[in-house]
Amino acid sequence: MQGERARIAPDRVASNAAPVGSDIDPELREYLREWRRETAKQQNTAAFIVMHDTTLDEICRIHPHSVRELLHISGIGERKAELYGQSIFDALRRFEKGSRSSPGPEKKASPAAETMRLLAEGRTFDEIAAIRGRQRSTIVSLISDLVERGELKFQPEWVDQKKQNKIVDACGKLGLSKLAPIKEALPPGFTYEEIRLVVAHLRRQEEDNVAS
Repeated sequence: MQGERARIAPDRVASNAAPVGSDIDPELREYLREWRRETAKQQNTAAFIVMHDTTLDEICRIHPHSVRELLHISGIGERKAELYGQSIFDALRRFEKGSRSSPGPEKKASPAAETMRLLAEGRTFDEIAAIRGRQRSTIVSLISDLVERGELKFQPEWVDQKKQNKIVDACGKLGLSKLAPIKEALPPGFTYEEIRLVVAHLRRQEEDNVAS
């Protein structure tokens, strides 16, 4: 067992960054990786415990058809040959007959990325809320955070210019740390959404001024 562990340890390090060699069929490699994922899932263990990338790559190169050939592959001892040998041979045969790995699940855009995409399309806050199935206040809060972090540029049309000016004046007197005092200092008709957007914009400007 110690000999097998000593042989496997370098594979684990190399599997993180080892490039795929030109002599390796990328489709076969991905097919074997899928076999490994399914095997690991069935055994409730990590994929690298089943087999390392370097071992899979060697299987791709050699195409073993017997246990003797399998035992010549680095990272495969008698125990792994016994556990996975027949399963590997079956996978190789399926691949030779035309079987291929299933397409991976399509990655969903993050809420921030999806919101910015919809804004770029010219969607209103209400439209974005409806499309994303969220409250308008949630969308405005996210947009404000993006503005404050400098990931999204504040758009003047989001808040009426006269209201912007009054919010800026109130912020100049009360600071930017809390929204409630600003809201209390403003006339009726100003919403927290409007205040939050303008305050985010002013905080971003402060950050940029400090950085410069």
